[in-house]
Amino acid sequence: MKTSLCLAVVLCWTALGWTALGWTALGWTALAQSSAPTGAITGTLLDSIGDPIDNNAVQAKNADSGAVFKAITSATGKYTIADLPPGTYTVTGSAPGLTAVEKKEVAVQASQTVSLDLRLGDTTQLNTLGEDRLRISADTKRHAPPSGPTPRTVDGKPDLSGVWWQPRTVDAGKPEFLPAALAIQKQRRDSNGKDSPQAHCLPSGPLRNGPLWQFVQSKDFLVYISDDDSPGFHQIYLDGRPHPADPNPAWAGHSIGHWDGDTLVVDRVAFDPRVYLDIESHPHSDQLHIVERYHRPDLGHLEIEITVDDPGVLAKPWTMKRVADLAHEEIFEFICTENNRDVEHLIGK
Repeated sequence: MKTSLCLAVVLCWTALGWTALGWTALGWTALAQSSAPTGAITGTLLDSIGDPIDNNAVQAKNADSGAVFKAITSATGKYTIADLPPGTYTVTGSAPGLTAVEKKEVAVQASQTVSLDLRLGDTTQLNTLGEDRLRISADTKRHAPPSGPTPRTVDGKPDLSGVWWQPRTVDAGKPEFLPAALAIQKQRRDSNGKDSPQAHCLPSGPLRNGPLWQFVQSKDFLVYISDDDSPGFHQIYLDGRPHPADPNPAWAGHSIGHWDGDTLVVDRVAFDPRVYLDIESHPHSDQLHIVERYHRPDLGHLEIEITVDDPGVLAKPWTMKRVADLAHEEIFEFICTENNRDVEHLIGK
């Protein structure tokens, strides 16, 4: 093929002169770029106890171009991201029920392979039986959201009622936590989560939903119910009341809502200082203000946009987007203090 291309170029140059020669140079430049030597990253994706994770994505993002390259792990957890242009990469791996891992400034050179194993961490659930990644993966396979139009209440508003699976994040946003907040997060993680409120049967963070959760909607109230929390519910007032002038801090905060067309806008303030912001163990300050926007585009899906504004821990507001699938499930009671065996084993570091 290269010989044929060269002959075609010579004949065209003879007939057309320098115009063809210019094309020739571009053609050979593109050919040279396409055949430039590349590198690769290979390794094993492991869970928090060192077991390999199969059929899961690992990605590498080029620091200069922003190009993303992906690979899927094998049955033994092995992955190889090939054909990487030389440069510096951020390599990430994640799996349901575990905290993601990120390795920055991974240098890839031409014609070389970088060996990089990735080990994911525990969430506040500690990968315990029934709350481990295998159970969460099995739940994911059960997602079968029904089709149909958006249900509505008698006054024409979208009815958000239903049992929903834990939302999947479709746009994580770009949170910019302040150094002091990151230091607190590191201390919490380094201590193996022994001080996590959930480990002591206290409520989880306001950014966590699920694994199953339910909305029960009426004209004046929207009630949130979780199958994996204590006490597992909070109310969102839809009757037009404002926040109290001096609200009593609560684990779920104080929540009021109003309709913006077919989108319910929920405003949350006044959070208990002991609550963690999220499952990644980030802290919050007394300035925490969360705005949630709920939109049900059809019967089987709920779109959620969340904006977190907290000048005490964030350099600027952080917005993320999620989507939840309607579940064919029921909420069962959750009594955390019943047979809780975690605390005595949480010794930290």
